[in-house]
Amino acid sequence: MRYGIISDIHGNLEALEAILKELKKEGVERFLMVGDVVGYGANPKECIEIVRELPGITGVAGNHDWGVLEKTPLEYFNLVAKEALIWTKDVLKEMHLKFLEKLPLMVEEEDFTLVHATLEAPQEWRYIYSTYEAHRNMDLQNTRVCFCGHSHIPIFFFQNEHVFFGREEVLEIKEGYKYLINVGSVGQPRDGDPRACAVIYDTEKKVVKYIRKEYNISRAQEKIWEEGLPRVLGIRLEYGE
Repeated sequence: MRYGIISDIHGNLEALEAILKELKKEGVERFLMVGDVVGYGANPKECIEIVRELPGITGVAGNHDWGVLEKTPLEYFNLVAKEALIWTKDVLKEMHLKFLEKLPLMVEEEDFTLVHATLEAPQEWRYIYSTYEAHRNMDLQNTRVCFCGHSHIPIFFFQNEHVFFGREEVLEIKEGYKYLINVGSVGQPRDGDPRACAVIYDTEKKVVKYIRKEYNISRAQEKIWEEGLPRVLGIRLEYGE
């Protein structure tokens, strides 16, 4: 099976369409989503409508998805994110909210686990930046591979006796190891690379590969500004910050 794993779309339609086109070229058979379809970007409705129709889609909720539903209080978010969430909630229809409402916090299947932030108290939206934080997550991980998002930074951790990290584009899944893989962000990368980011997981070849794809950043920016959303949400897209 070839899985395409996407995260942190954040209402960026241009980025989503570009990365999905690339993933389909790569022969992806089933799609997984690890949270934050909405927030920041100008096309939350369109992004939800596309994601829910992806082949075999399984997904989990992110903090911005819960913010729109007010399951996570708006006070949790900074002023820019809060303003975007208030706007997003106003433009979403009942059908879009129902899709977000049905997303669980964690999914565990035979080959993988999905979570937006951490397996330890996933509703608290903690970040995993260090091997120590990764180790805490892996202690709760029942599958060999766990996919997450939230930080918008593509990085993977692997554990045998100790926990290590890497940033290579291709990762071989080996027997006897656990893997925690942050798939990066489709719609708002924060690793200095503005291209949309996603991951392919090939269970037959036992390989995980990062995919990056350029998209029409200018159009995504224009839409954000046309809707009166904070200008920084558009500016940051071209810098991958």
